[in-house]
Amino acid sequence: MNWKDIKKLIKEELSEATVTADNTKFNLRMGVNKNETKLGIKIQFEPIAAALNTDVKSKLEVALQEKLNQSLMQYDIQVSKDTDVPRPETIGFFVPLSQFKNLILKSLTGEKV
Repeated sequence: MNWKDIKKLIKEELSEATVTADNTKFNLRMGVNKNETKLGIKIQFEPIAAALNTDVKSKLEVALQEKLNQSLMQYDIQVSKDTDVPRPETIGFFVPLSQFKNLILKSLTGEKV
């Protein structure tokens, strides 16, 4: 199985959902980053209603990143801000593929990599 097959499988398994943060509804989109220099999983929160003003977007971005990192800490996974989001109103994060590799190796060997 090559990387293209893996990306296809991940895309099929990751489905969209609706998330509410600070009384704002978002479509949660997840997928495989197509940028070859940033292999990993992208997580995007796209507002369903009107665009967010800059201050609200910034506060939500920080709050979402903190919540994701707190929840993923137990797996030694940390999200980073994704600056390559397709639309300016979208809040995007990125998890490098290397973190998933470390998670798998840790689960097999019992040791932190």
